[in-house]
Amino acid sequence: MVMKRSGTCVESTVAKKIKTESKEQRDSPHIKVEVENGTTALETPPNIFMKVDPSDAMTGPKGWTQLYNGVVAMRSKFLGPVDSQGCERMPNTINPNIKTRNPRIYRFQLLISLMLSSQTKDEVNYEAMKKLHQGLLLTHPDGLCIESLLKLSENEIDAYINKVGFHNRKSQYIKKTCDILLSQHGGDVPKTIAELTALPGLGPKMGYLFLQNGWGINDGIGVDVHLHRLAQMWGWVSKRANTPEKARLELEEWLPREYWGQINPLLVGFGQVVCVPRAPNCDICTLGRNGLCKSANKKMLEEGPISEERKIKLMKQRADLTKLINEVI
Repeated sequence: MVMKRSGTCVESTVAKKIKTESKEQRDSPHIKVEVENGTTALETPPNIFMKVDPSDAMTGPKGWTQLYNGVVAMRSKFLGPVDSQGCERMPNTINPNIKTRNPRIYRFQLLISLMLSSQTKDEVNYEAMKKLHQGLLLTHPDGLCIESLLKLSENEIDAYINKVGFHNRKSQYIKKTCDILLSQHGGDVPKTIAELTALPGLGPKMGYLFLQNGWGINDGIGVDVHLHRLAQMWGWVSKRANTPEKARLELEEWLPREYWGQINPLLVGFGQVVCVPRAPNCDICTLGRNGLCKSANKKMLEEGPISEERKIKLMKQRADLTKLINEVI
């Protein structure tokens, strides 16, 4: 029930690969994240998420702070797809520093990326957004913006985004949304959850994520499939919370508001790379190794040293797991 708030071995070729990044890894676009001063995340720690303050340990389900802080520690050691290609980061990745150069265009690009994200992997969504932005740069100096998108027909929009899930429907939603933004909101994106969810194809998850990143308004938690799955697995929500929206309401009852904005990217990246749905990597997860996660694959944890074959498989995940692997070899 959810509580209310109140050895040594000879170094092999694979091991050398793990310990030393190759030029290809350093140059890989999925680990280059633009930040506001024009540098990239390669020059800074990958992720800095706020750890839970000890004073918050009295709220929420038992042991949640240890799980949360364990994920924070792991997420500081790798970049998941969400960190460069997730909706809130994507505009700055495809259009460097757009958030500070032109906040209105950033908000619009953020909105479109959120609308395209449903039932679509971040990497696929990223490619669609990049294709759309680069294509529109040929006709407008700002590339993807409401002015350039309004000139496209639904079929033309669909041609750009046809790799994302439900692209036909989304092209209709985008076209209608552009008309609504222009006629009812002065060409900008509104700043209330009621107005956002009134836009076609935009649900509460997208709305709350938009408010946090587009307007700096922290009115709710954006609960996606990864956050929902992990919250259920760890007992952070009740069995009754069988939808993301029900899970959001329960999480908001006890999770301190200062963590609402970061819990989505924090756990999405973890769910994309370490605790993946059907093949979790419990052997490199500190939660499982430290006995914090009751759902950890015990057989995997008891198998002993990670084999060369396993290392190769881990290096094919959706992120560079070098640092996590090095902790257990």
